[in-house]
Amino acid sequence: MAEKTVVLYPSLGVGHLTPMAQLAKAFLHRGGVAVIIAVVDPADKDAVLAAALTRLTATSPSIAVRLLPTAALPPSASVGNQHSHPLVSVLAALRAANPALRELLGSLPAVDALVVDMFCTDALDVAAELGIPAYIFYPSAAGDLAVYFQAPDICRVVLSSFKDIGKGTLNFAGVPPVRAMDMPDTMQDRQSDLCQARLRQLHRMPEARGVLVNSFEWLEARALHAIREGECLPGRSTPEIYCVGPLVDAEERRERHACLEWLDAQPKRSVVFLCFGSHGAFSPAQLKETACGLERSGHRFLWAVRVRNLSRA
Repeated sequence: MAEKTVVLYPSLGVGHLTPMAQLAKAFLHRGGVAVIIAVVDPADKDAVLAAALTRLTATSPSIAVRLLPTAALPPSASVGNQHSHPLVSVLAALRAANPALRELLGSLPAVDALVVDMFCTDALDVAAELGIPAYIFYPSAAGDLAVYFQAPDICRVVLSSFKDIGKGTLNFAGVPPVRAMDMPDTMQDRQSDLCQARLRQLHRMPEARGVLVNSFEWLEARALHAIREGECLPGRSTPEIYCVGPLVDAEERRERHACLEWLDAQPKRSVVFLCFGSHGAFSPAQLKETACGLERSGHRFLWAVRVRNLSRA
């Protein structure tokens, strides 16, 4: 059987590259697949992303990395643009990279599938133009996916912006009620350009042939059932949902981290895990307040804190 070629397309930043690299390793582990990761190469690439790319190519030579030049980014995608929210800039940059992505895909002998980051929905146009099956990689939970599938319709039905509803609840299929104030900041003001851009991006996600979600059946049976039964996308076709999680860094380590030994010794379902991602930077006061709240809660917890934060606290 001939080897298939899959191209993975992450959004900007190391926080999106890392889970996509883990997905690439999962593909390679199954065998019979050649994996290429297409990475937008911004002119102002930061040192963290550059180091991550260097580490990826050094530790995983079987994964081919192709950089997509972005010489003609629109002004809204410029890092120096103070009038644009970072997410709007990211979406603009990804949209501007479509020609480079199209050129890469067209230069390959064959592409059996394109797997794009959840923010790269504009790349679906490139896949459709070239006749390549396109899938979305969703590195967060299935419950999160269920909410975002429904968010565009909820925003059309709700008369007010979420910020005006405050502690009022929103009802989503597949998950418990969510307070409006707990929805992401990007969606609080329905009239803002930021929210409109986010809603357009979310509305396009179901256009993909399937969604690869970083979860597993037992963990989120309720959310997965709601999505697959069409409860999250009434009136629209629901793409196939594939559970590919949990995706973790499977690189060999000489010593097992002490936190895992501690975790194994705790009762089942007794530990709260906190991790705020690669952009989760907090002030010393915020760190101390969070630490005090966790301690006073009386619950066991495991908290992943960036070294940069610890050095400031």
